[in-house]
Parts: sequence; C-alpha cells; structure tokens
Amino acid sequence: MSEMDLDRAAPLLESLLPQISEPGDQLLARALHLSLHLQSEASRGDALLLQEAYDLCQQAAALVDDPLVEVLALFPLAELQTRLRLHHAALSSLERALQLSQRAQSQNLSDQLQAVRGRIMAQAGMYEELIKNSDALLARRAQMRPGTVHRILNYCATACFVLADEQLAPPGHPLWLRCRAHHLDALQLAQQHGLQEDVHLSSLNLAYIELLAGDTADARPHIERLLRTGAGSVWRQIAGARQALQLSQTLLAWREHPDAPRWQALLDLEAELAEAGDGLRFAHEYLLRTIVRFGEAAGDSSSALRCSQRLLSFQRLRLQAVAGTLSRAVDDVFQLQRVRLENEQLARHGGQLEQSLAARNAELQQTLSRLQAEASIRRAAEAALQQANEELEARVLARTASLEEALRTVMQQEKQLALGRMVVGMAHELNTPLGNARMGASVIRDRAQELEQWLQAGQLRRQALSETASSLQQCSSLVDRSLESASQLIQRLKALSLDSEQEMAQDFDASALMHRLIELNQARCQAAGIDLAAELPAAMPMFGPMQSLHNVVQELLDNAVDHGLKDRSAAAAPARIQLRLRRDDGADGEALSLSLEDNGCGIPAEALPRIFDPFFSGRLGSEGAGLGLSVVRTVVEELMQGQIRIDSELGRGTWVRLRLPLR
Repeated sequence: MSEMDLDRAAPLLESLLPQISEPGDQLLARALHLSLHLQSEASRGDALLLQEAYDLCQQAAALVDDPLVEVLALFPLAELQTRLRLHHAALSSLERALQLSQRAQSQNLSDQLQAVRGRIMAQAGMYEELIKNSDALLARRAQMRPGTVHRILNYCATACFVLADEQLAPPGHPLWLRCRAHHLDALQLAQQHGLQEDVHLSSLNLAYIELLAGDTADARPHIERLLRTGAGSVWRQIAGARQALQLSQTLLAWREHPDAPRWQALLDLEAELAEAGDGLRFAHEYLLRTIVRFGEAAGDSSSALRCSQRLLSFQRLRLQAVAGTLSRAVDDVFQLQRVRLENEQLARHGGQLEQSLAARNAELQQTLSRLQAEASIRRAAEAALQQANEELEARVLARTASLEEALRTVMQQEKQLALGRMVVGMAHELNTPLGNARMGASVIRDRAQELEQWLQAGQLRRQALSETASSLQQCSSLVDRSLESASQLIQRLKALSLDSEQEMAQDFDASALMHRLIELNQARCQAAGIDLAAELPAAMPMFGPMQSLHNVVQELLDNAVDHGLKDRSAAAAPARIQLRLRRDDGADGEALSLSLEDNGCGIPAEALPRIFDPFFSGRLGSEGAGLGLSVVRTVVEELMQGQIRIDSELGRGTWVRLRLPLR
C-alpha cells in the first residue's frame, strides 16, 4: 500500500484475514482494509465512512499497549476528513498519529505521515508552507524509503505548479523549473527502485507540465509510456487520471497542429468534465488552466475569459470552506477573486501582475490579521457570556428551590384549609341526625320514667299505656332514621379514603353498561319531563372496575336530574341530557371518552373551582351532603387512573367529560 501497488496489497490482506484472532490485530486489519478501500476509490467519502473511521480510532486508542494500531487507524480518518474538506481536522489527526509514531520509535511511519501531511496542505491551499516543509524533509531523504521521497517530491512539485500557474509565470520562471525538476527527480527515483505506479504518476504529471510550460517533444514519450503500459491501478487511486491523460493527448494534438478543430476538441472535453461533477474536479481545473493559458494563442479570448471565471469560482468555494464561519472574510475572498480576474486580464496586455498580486496579498494579510483579532475578542465575549450564563443558572436554581419551598408551604396550607372545610361540613351534616337521635333518646327516657312511676303507684291505665307505646315507637323510628342518615354519611366519607377496599378489575362491555344505565333512568327522566339521549358504539370492550364506572355515571346522572334540570321555568327549552361514548386513541394509549351534557341551570363561575371539594354544595343543609362529585373524582382519578373535567355556564348547562384507560 505504501508503494501504491494495490493489486498486490489487496489479495495479501484478504489471505491474512482468516488467520487473525487477537483484538488488536483485528482492529489493525480493519484499519488497513478501510485505507485500502479509500485508496482504491479516490472519489469515495461520506459521513457514514467518517463515523466508521472515528469509531475505529476510538477502539484503537483503548489499546494502550499498541499505539501503532491507532496510528494506522488515523490514516483513513485523516483521508476521509481531507475528502470532506475538513483540512484542519485532518492535520490534527495526522499530528496525533505523528506523536504516537515517534513515541513508538517508528521512523518509517513518521516519514509517511509527514508526506501525507504535504498532500493535505496542498489541498488546503497552504502552498508556501508546503514548500518549506518539503525542503526540510528532503534534507534527510537518504534515510527515507523511496516511495515516501517520491510523494514528498510530488507534493512539492504540485505546490510549485499551482503558484506558477496562479501567477501566469512564463515557461522559464524558477517555479516552473523547480516543478519540472522535482517531477523528473521523482520519475528517476521510481524507475530506479521499480515503483511502477509512481512511474505512471510522474509520467502523467510530466506530460502535462511539458505541454503547458515546456516542449511537446519532451511530453510525447511520457504519454506514449502511459498508453503502452495501461498505467495499472493508478487509474483507481487518482480520481480523473484517465481524463488527465486524455487532456494531455488532446493538448498535444493542438500544440503540434494549432487549428480550430483541435482547439474545439479541448473545449468539448472541458464541457464533458464540467458535467462530471466534483469527482473529476482536479482534471477539470487543469483543463480550465490550459484554456486560459492558450486562449489568446488560439484566438478564443471569450473561452479563456469564461474558463478564468470558472477557475475563480472554484477558488472562491475553496476559500469559503477554509474561512468557515468567519463571515466578514467572505467579502475579502470574493474581492480577491475579482482582483485575480482583473490581474489575469491585465497580464495578457502587460507585465504588472506580480506587483498587483503582492499588493492584494498584503491587503488580505491585513484582513486576516483583523479577523484574528476579532476572533480573539469574540472568544473573550463568549467566555464572558458563558460565565454570565452559569451565574444566571445558579440564580435560577436558587430561585427554583425557594419557589419549591414556598409551593410546599402553600400546598400544606391548602391541605389544612381543605381539611378544615371538610371537618366543618362533616360536623354540620352530622349535627342534624345526631341531634334528632339525642332528642328521640331523651323522649324515650322521659316516657320510660313516667311508665315506671305509674307502675309503682298502681295508677297505670290502658289509654296511658297505649299513648306511651305510640310515643316510644315514634321516637325509636326517629332515632333509627337519624342513625341511618349518619351511617350513610360516614360510608360516603369512607369512599374518599385511598385506603378503602378497591373493586377488582374485570372485562366488560362499556357500551352495554351505558345501555343498562339509560334503561334504568329512562322512566325517571320521562316522569320529570327530561329527554335522555345517548350516542353509543355497538361495543366498547374494557378491562377495569365495572361497578365503579356504573356508580360514577349514575352519580353524574343524579346530579343532572336533581340539581341541573330541577326547578326549570316553563319558558325554558325542553330539558335534555346527552350522553356520548367513543374510543380515543391518544399519545398515552387507548382510552374511553365519555361526555355527559345537560342544558340546565349551570354552575356559577365562582363555584366551579370548588365543586370537587368534600361537603361543598349550593344547597348544603337543605338537600345533599356535597360529597357526590368529590367521591366521583376520587374513584375516577385514583381507582380508575382516569381524568375528569367539568365545564359549565350559568343558565346554559353543564358539560362533564371523562377519559378512562381501556386497559
């Protein structure tokens, strides 16, 4: 793989996979397989592969005893980050890998990492830094492997080529001479050590360099070598290599015979590469540079200008990607592209391009310095904002704790108030039956004493005995009724307790239960002049406390008949109760939805918040104990785990809605 000989590397790796059992070796094999996959398909790169590479690096980092596995896992990660134009992240990944390789004292890996860093710097547009870094590495080329030296020479030559081409330097410019010298050095090195794939790569580069800034006679041998050998796997490792060879052939034909048909062939090839998309971007850019450079010689300035603008748009996109979120730098980048366009046009008519570019580069450097200062200010502001947010969060937490304490106090007071109201109501309700019972017991005691006196005096008469017996019977009936009333009141109070015995759940048909309730109350409603109507489905299977549901609906019907629709004026609309039952599938699961509506007198707005309080009644002391709705809510919410809501408008009626889980 380090010698770009993928045709040999792939089967070797496949033959080793069945023999691998150790976790570290398995991670190493996965890293090599991913690198091989990426190297074989130069255009492949997406977020899913990037996530796979991240996961692989995290697992390799856990192998504290084998840092080289993490080094080789960082290779494909940096490659994917580069393809996704995350150049800063790619350089950071390589720096981590370089530190690990130096710690493991693997000089070969360190050299390869530094060579790969050169390719990332070239794609990020860091050409001057790349040349300096390459010169430092080439100073010790004797200690490096030939394949690594070839890559360093190739990337350094690429930097010289781009800088020379951007300046429209003439063929004899030092940058062109250095670019050509590096490629010739790389070709000789590859031939000397039998690196066939590197030979093909150097031949491909030299063919284009000679055609662009050299002699066509020097380009022809390189093209013929590529056509003769087929170039092996280099076509798969370099996206657009075949198109680059086609470009060199087409350009060679025009350079040797500069006529309109051959120039048109270059334009047709440009249109074809433009349709191919980003996968062949580098070959497309080379062709655009060719048309810009030779446009005037071909007498086609309009195509040269169009291609120059296209090149500028590509450069603008790259600068935008590098600038990231620095919004103010975008204007400067666009200005730089416009200045470059103007300078390229002026260069065709004069020799002032270098001075203009130097001035513009100085302006850009000043702009970048200003942006760096603004970024520092922004970071300081963000730090201050973060501190303010933390302080605010602490204050919010303290305030929340204070509010929670206040809420607990209010809830305790509400509980005490509700308990007080319940005790007052219970005392009021129990006072009447207990007073009647005491009065009856007192009369019974007085009559018994009279009867005893008569017996002792021998004055007992039949009529007096009959009157006494009648009086005792009436008093005992009064005591019995009073105690029965008190007992019923206590039983209803017990229904408010959560500790009372609960009904067992069972399967039943809620729709059939409602039908029976309608039948039981129909005669009563007809006698009171009330129209009792219902909308019920054919069936509504339910699992729950059937008798409790029966009691709840019966209590609601009693309230509607005895309170809501009682004492209506003759001029009012006919009394009506509407019961509706349907299935409601909400976010919390399957539920039964039941509504009961009447057009009676309604409930005053000031009384609505208290209708569920125990012993609250508009007719307390004269009719009812004020416990019905309190018991209903307790059964619905606590026993049946449902919800109840009551809305009312004075003079228009009352609407009750229940929502109960079907299971």
